[in-house]
Amino acid sequence: METSKKKTKNADNPLFTIFHPFDASYDIRFKDKGKIWVAILILAACFLISIFKRQSTGYIFNENKLSDLNVFLQLAGVLIPYLLFVAANQIVGILMNCTGRLRDIAIYSAYCLIPYFAGEFIGVLFSNILVKDEPFGKYVVFFGAAWSLIILFVGLMTMHELGFMKALFNSLCTIAVMFILLFLIMLAGSLLSDFYTFVGTIFKEIGFRIH
Repeated sequence: METSKKKTKNADNPLFTIFHPFDASYDIRFKDKGKIWVAILILAACFLISIFKRQSTGYIFNENKLSDLNVFLQLAGVLIPYLLFVAANQIVGILMNCTGRLRDIAIYSAYCLIPYFAGEFIGVLFSNILVKDEPFGKYVVFFGAAWSLIILFVGLMTMHELGFMKALFNSLCTIAVMFILLFLIMLAGSLLSDFYTFVGTIFKEIGFRIH
């Protein structure tokens, strides 16, 4: 009983997710554990680490021009994939009659980013002390990314109450829907840009005729 209470309590801690994805995802979904504000803090930390990686990676490995830093692009690089994944997984979950809610997916997905960005952070540190032919830093980044993907898959499988094959199908469909959503967003942006240009041209013509 004490062990069960301890696990339930620790499910609010995102670090618990890294080592106990089954318990953490179950508690987030069925016991309303997990905090939205913690997920937001994790995303903010990921954003800062992405800037740190761009600006502080060792010059041997860094091909970026440091003066060209665009904070909004860095923010988009973190938020857009995350939001697309959450929205796509929710859409697929609804179509497959899964049990995961939008809140649960958003919180758990953010928690799962910790190993990946921790690997990115450590990789940056190693890039400043390793020679170019030393692949250890890449191994750390790969390990962090793999860890994040594994606990994400395991957690969503538990959260949606799916078997392994259905969870795999759910993941593949989520990736496909992400690309579809991205295409629709880009298409809508292009149409809005064309519409803005069209309206601007009309007003210019009206202005010329008035004068």
